[in-house]
Amino acid sequence: MSNDDEKRVVGYSDPPMTRKILEMETYEYHLPFNYENITVNRRYLHGQEWHGMEINPVNSIGADGTHYPPDNIIITEDKPIVRVVVIGSACVPPGFVQLEAVPLEEFYKATDVRETAAVRYRINNLWGMHMRCDNWLSKCKAPIHDEQGRGYPEIPRERVEQVWNRKVGEQVMKGHYRENPLIGMSSAVFEIPKSGKITISGGSEICAWTDDNYPDDVHYSFRMVRVTVVK
Repeated sequence: MSNDDEKRVVGYSDPPMTRKILEMETYEYHLPFNYENITVNRRYLHGQEWHGMEINPVNSIGADGTHYPPDNIIITEDKPIVRVVVIGSACVPPGFVQLEAVPLEEFYKATDVRETAAVRYRINNLWGMHMRCDNWLSKCKAPIHDEQGRGYPEIPRERVEQVWNRKVGEQVMKGHYRENPLIGMSSAVFEIPKSGKITISGGSEICAWTDDNYPDDVHYSFRMVRVTVVK
């Protein structure tokens, strides 16, 4: 095949295309994501967590046989979305974040079979986690200092009892983030076609062990989302 034939095959014989300058602005959304253009689909707690909103990434069947869909956060914008940044932490690292987008009509070409052109993304192997309650809360009287003599903070007792809807009694802090090298946050950055709506979810690629206290803690905790749109 000649070079001329190759150009005709891939469309280079069409008139030259014109590149575009995108003028953009970024919006920032925070926990608990209570905004008019955001829908949060959750099963429990409804944004009362203090470290971020825990999203359950899997659909499941409850004890009563009820089918529960996976949790997610849906964001719509009046202007085309081109970039999304998700900031949060996994319950157990490594974590992952998924994004599904509904692109504008301009994304599709006449030759596209839309059912095969899925606009969805997944970023895996995200480092960082928030301390699970079994890492920092003890039902017995633990030492109030670590081995270097540094004190543990007081439990935010009223806040914990409000979220859990139960008394914590004599329980005390038994840990601090400085003692766990996995404690930290992660960010996932998505560059996407111009879209009017996105759905984000996430979870933990859990590395449980036989006597793990919470082997099914597969959530990802969303703290902040930045959405960049074209003006």
